[in-house]
Amino acid sequence: MNNTRTTLKMIGGILILVQLADILLHAATHQLEALRVSANLIILIWLTILAFGKVEAKLLSIAIISITGYLLLNLVFLAQNGLTNAQQGGTLRVTLFILVFSSVTLSVWFTHLQQRSN
Repeated sequence: MNNTRTTLKMIGGILILVQLADILLHAATHQLEALRVSANLIILIWLTILAFGKVEAKLLSIAIISITGYLLLNLVFLAQNGLTNAQQGGTLRVTLFILVFSSVTLSVWFTHLQQRSN
């Protein structure tokens, strides 16, 4: 149980860092996109609710809604802007795919561990 809590804190911390890095990367390259930042904020708000809230009965529902919202906003972004980035010479959005894949994987793992620990 104690090991699981430590792992949850570690995964949660990494997840927060990934979201903040994504936002900072976009700010630094002058490519802040409302959909992408909103998606990052969904994950950050979800983790904040978990850290400070007493929502034990609805943990799984909140996790599913948050992860789905994050993924949907990124898919809408891709549908609107394409798989390539014109500002980077038309290259594939590899960074986006890595960040989204990492975020979803970490979020699902975090949720799974959280459910097991309850």
